[in-house]
Amino acid sequence: MFKKAVYVAIGAVLLVGILYGTNAVPYAKTAYNHVKTTAQDAVPIEFQIEAAKTQLANIGPEINQMVHQIAKEKAEIKRLSKELERQQVVLEKRYDEMMTLREHVASGDEVYVATNSKAYTTERVKEDLRHRFSVYQTAEQTITKSEQILELRKVALENAFAKLDEAQAQQRELEVQIENLNARQRMVEVAKTASEFNIDNSELAKTRQMIDEISTRIDTEEAMLSLAPQYLGGQIPVGDDVLTDTDILQEMDAYFSKVDEDDVVSK
Repeated sequence: MFKKAVYVAIGAVLLVGILYGTNAVPYAKTAYNHVKTTAQDAVPIEFQIEAAKTQLANIGPEINQMVHQIAKEKAEIKRLSKELERQQVVLEKRYDEMMTLREHVASGDEVYVATNSKAYTTERVKEDLRHRFSVYQTAEQTITKSEQILELRKVALENAFAKLDEAQAQQRELEVQIENLNARQRMVEVAKTASEFNIDNSELAKTRQMIDEISTRIDTEEAMLSLAPQYLGGQIPVGDDVLTDTDILQEMDAYFSKVDEDDVVSK
């Protein structure tokens, strides 16, 4: 699908070039951007999230390389520190030796007896002292430069640590953001799935009407069953609202007495 979009873009560029001449460049850029946006919109979100995860995974080797470089630099700084300490010890020893020879020259003695039991003239001692002093000055300058270099490398190492911490923090932040996008996409998918289960309201109304009709029929059957013993079964009703024998006799006497009285009056 993406290749098709590219072919369409190329065709659009050629057509724009023919139709619009010198204005083809801005039109072509607009067409390309439109096709690019359309192609991106056609890519599933799940695929884009997986691509982001893959891109994030590519950061891992770069961070590991930074860690390796930092470890290497730490080892180099440690080596330089030890070398600098050794040079300082040598420089202190040379200083002590020069001071010894200087004391001999300052004493005015004609001969200096060295630790190997050899005797040296004062002129020879002065010559050796000049050479030692020159070497000492060079060594002292070298140590000073080494100290400066060592300090610069320590500062660079601290900056590298800061960059490493920042890169790791951004990596963790990107991981959280990708997980958030993944969770949001899952919620969207769940919402889409839920929306697919739509029940027609008319069907609900029909079902409710059927239930009402069934309920009405059952009510009718129950009412008929309650009335059947009284009107259809010939049984004598029993209850508080039923007239006793005395009541019916009194009612009959009262009725017929009234009939006789009416007959007398009419005669």
